[in-house]
Amino acid sequence: MDPNIINITDGQLILAVVDEAAVGYSAAWQAPAGKTAATAVLADYADAEAQWSCQVTSGKLTAAKNVQRRDRAATFCSAASSTPQVGSSTYALDVAFFQDAHVRDGLSAFLWENDTLEAFFLLAADTATAPPRAVGRAIITSGSFLGEPRADLTDSVSLDVVRKPDVLFGTTGSTRLITGAGVVTDSP
Repeated sequence: MDPNIINITDGQLILAVVDEAAVGYSAAWQAPAGKTAATAVLADYADAEAQWSCQVTSGKLTAAKNVQRRDRAATFCSAASSTPQVGSSTYALDVAFFQDAHVRDGLSAFLWENDTLEAFFLLAADTATAPPRAVGRAIITSGSFLGEPRADLTDSVSLDVVRKPDVLFGTTGSTRLITGAGVVTDSP
């Protein structure tokens, strides 16, 4: 059987600063207005016109395991032991992009202006409304500024994700939404 392969054809990266003064705001929201990866749309994001998909060369939600080991020394009656203690995974939104310092409202300016603020993100493999896609919250960090002469200036940032994001797997008409809280919802 051939493998199932995915290609990003019209990927989307959308960031919008979290507005705690928004009507009905809840700290549990993963996307503006409490939307999920299944229901969020571009228009939900305050900076919807500020999507930087054509600047982005790579966008990836990266998970890291959180395992510590509890080591016990050997005693006269038992061998030494080491027991893993599993904690919640941590996540990062890793984005590589062409710098756009020459664009007044570009991605570079957004990152610099909102450094250290929390933002809602939407990361999608194909359009902002089709699965697969993820929504969540990340802490913004500034990118680099300029670089080598006569070269395409690129950069990358790794934004710390605040908590486990919501991810919508599948294709239009057949999806599985796994929320950061662990709720799983299947559609036909």
